[in-house]
Amino acid sequence: MTGSNEYKSNMHIVLLLLILILSINFCFAKSKNLIIASSEGPPHMINSTNHGIDLDIVQAVLFKLGHAVKFEFTGLARAKNLVISHEYDAIAPIFWQHDELGFYTSLPIVKYKPTVFSLKDNKFTPKTLSDLKGFSIATFQGAPGYFGAEFRLLANTPLYQEIVNMSVLPELLAKDRFDYVVLDKYIFYYYFRLKKHTRDSSIFTEHHLIPEVPASVGFYDKKLRDEFNKELKSFYQSKAYYRIIERYIGMGLN
Repeated sequence: MTGSNEYKSNMHIVLLLLILILSINFCFAKSKNLIIASSEGPPHMINSTNHGIDLDIVQAVLFKLGHAVKFEFTGLARAKNLVISHEYDAIAPIFWQHDELGFYTSLPIVKYKPTVFSLKDNKFTPKTLSDLKGFSIATFQGAPGYFGAEFRLLANTPLYQEIVNMSVLPELLAKDRFDYVVLDKYIFYYYFRLKKHTRDSSIFTEHHLIPEVPASVGFYDKKLRDEFNKELKSFYQSKAYYRIIERYIGMGLN
């Protein structure tokens, strides 16, 4: 009788182990390792660490959906075709893209914030980009191609200058070398704090004269895009979303 009870007990344990193994196998079968194409552009995408604002958001949302992520820094110019041919599962970030066969665009993961910066002590109050005319302006190389016709007019003025290494732009403004610097808000504060995270960013004034640019993810799989969008909506309102941004640019600068 005792042997019969031990047998039943052992069989019960074996059944529980089988159920556990099947559950684990089901979870692994459901998940998928996704390869996502990207490009270097701190603090949004950082090749050396496989992190950045955009990439951390994408990874966090896909992790909630049960997917592991691997980033490949291939450059954005050719990556869309690699997604359509399914050599990659997705590309991040993308701008102003629409759905097509084999390429499905997500909701914005983050909004890039082209911003005109000045020193607070100078007390500048421009209302439009045209108000910057006659002042010294520094920005990144190729900026006129991004900011519209009104900005292109400024690029033809003698006090306008494009700097190849955009990482020096915040320092040039801090030292009052230019009246204005034009740069994405997150990039500006990232480079300003790069050497010393406690630097005082309140010395700058932000002038919001250029529309924000939504950055999205392009997926090969429409179903995955739809699942990503659903999860992104709740993640976008979470503290985790804002902690990701603050990790790169500092507190209170979202």
